[in-house]
Amino acid sequence: MALIDKASLLMVPSTYEAGTLYNVLPSGNRAPDSTDQNSGYDQTRADFDFDRGSNAAATRVNASGLIEKYRENLILQSNQFDTTWSTGFSSATSGEEGYDGSNDAWLLTATGGSSSIHYKLQSISATGVMTHSLYAKAGASSKIRMTIYDGTDYQLNADLSTGTIYGTAASPIDTNITSVGNGWYRLDITANKSASGWVAIYVLDSAGNVTYTANGESIYIQDAQLESGLVASSYLDSTSVTGKAGVLVDLPRINYDANGENGALLLEPSRQNLITYSEYFGSSYWTKSGDVTLASNYGTSPEGVQNADRIVANATSGGHIVYRNISTTGTHTISIFAKASGYNHLFLGYDGGSLNFGIIFNLSNGTIAQNPAGLTGSIEAVGSDGWHRCNLTFNYATTSYYFVVAPHDNSGNYNWTGNGTDGILIYGAQLEANATYPSSYIPTMGTSETRAADSCSVTGVSDVIGQTEGTFFFDIGEKTTESIGIFEAGQGSSQYRFFVYTDTSKKLKVLVVDNYAVQVSYTSSVNVESNAKIAVAYKANDYAIYLNGSQLSTDTSASVPPMNQLAVGSDRGGVATATSNIKQAALFKERLTNAELATLTTL
Repeated sequence: MALIDKASLLMVPSTYEAGTLYNVLPSGNRAPDSTDQNSGYDQTRADFDFDRGSNAAATRVNASGLIEKYRENLILQSNQFDTTWSTGFSSATSGEEGYDGSNDAWLLTATGGSSSIHYKLQSISATGVMTHSLYAKAGASSKIRMTIYDGTDYQLNADLSTGTIYGTAASPIDTNITSVGNGWYRLDITANKSASGWVAIYVLDSAGNVTYTANGESIYIQDAQLESGLVASSYLDSTSVTGKAGVLVDLPRINYDANGENGALLLEPSRQNLITYSEYFGSSYWTKSGDVTLASNYGTSPEGVQNADRIVANATSGGHIVYRNISTTGTHTISIFAKASGYNHLFLGYDGGSLNFGIIFNLSNGTIAQNPAGLTGSIEAVGSDGWHRCNLTFNYATTSYYFVVAPHDNSGNYNWTGNGTDGILIYGAQLEANATYPSSYIPTMGTSETRAADSCSVTGVSDVIGQTEGTFFFDIGEKTTESIGIFEAGQGSSQYRFFVYTDTSKKLKVLVVDNYAVQVSYTSSVNVESNAKIAVAYKANDYAIYLNGSQLSTDTSASVPPMNQLAVGSDRGGVATATSNIKQAALFKERLTNAELATLTTL
């Protein structure tokens, strides 16, 4: 019989829904019966309650190796244009042939009124960088206008017979028109919406006028969307509630490596990204030195969409920097995603005047090229397309420091001369206060965002935790240098605790408390590095601790505390204390033999 068949609880981060991470065993107790077979005794499933309590701030790396965000279509009745949409001298009829082969398109027709404006409009209170998209096809008219309005009227004017944008107004961030076949196009406009307003769709006359006397002008429309971000993503249908997808509220995050493999449950403490425009570097929020040229939405980002910006070093001597003043002090970590685009080196720093205030990263081979001041930083690959995430931790001793990013020629001189052509791609700037390492990416589109702490725990499950003997097993992935809680069992107080964690020196620590009396207090002499298998077996006066196939310690004079709850990747409060990746967790209601512990923990 396989060792795992003895388990009473097995958590593999593959079966989950919002608020729940499932125990994958079909019942709460899979212990073998007297015939060495599973008895089928059906107890509590012992599913984990998962909580994070935030939406837009949480991301993960999905199985495709791409960053995945929370997505929401902020338009209600997004393909029901005769409901919550306000109407101006127009009619909308359903049942038309759509771009997707359905009969879900609508014919928007200009109706009576002398010198009138003919539109559908929906009020939107949300603000920030937003993209409004729509599928459209020429009808009796071929001219359309789409707008985002916040007091400023950001406009896109397009000709649906030629598939071209022939005009904009108020300088939107970006506009696009893309053919999707059979005369249909997807149009999108992106703007930085700073106040309550609306989105609107206008039928123009053949001359492109917005004000005219109707004469049957019409266009076909389908699937309107407004979303936070610089690009239009796949359509989400909204009804009386907004359509949502991606990393949803309270959804456990299964995080994968750069190759989209080795999924693990990502548990993190609460963090805030103090950068308010983490992707829109063209915003006035970011200062650009006179010797750089910046192009928004230039290349494909680690999301797999075209929302990465490009910094080009002009053919002048200088630091070639994009920067933002930071007004807080203390220990901070800054990070950014970057990719070579002509130049292979990135300068990331906290001052715009000296190389000693930053690190030069080699984006071609994923290494630190220069670090003259010996600062704390690292670089890691993201996905398989040449992107890397670079980070730097330091102490802001003064409010005159900056978040600085720049292409670099690796000459060792801060001021150098570019060629006016080459540069780097950047995406996802993040500044985390009171942080000694970077956490997962927190997107911001006009305001700072806070990701709440992850919590994964189960209570009232004394029947799946061995009360007189048992074994805890955990397979963890990448870990930070912070102290992390791997698991804690007990009764929710300091009276009874079975706590396994690592300290800031990467040492494994085991603490067992029975009725306030410390039974085990162990600190390993070896480090727990990334990708570690840990097992702690217990029985009265018979404890054993194993790491990666080797025995670390035994204890022959310790009692067993009563336990009815379990927190994974956290402390007894159930809240993650530092970033951890749990690839597997299992409980056994028997003290496995030392030989079984060695087998179970061998990498």
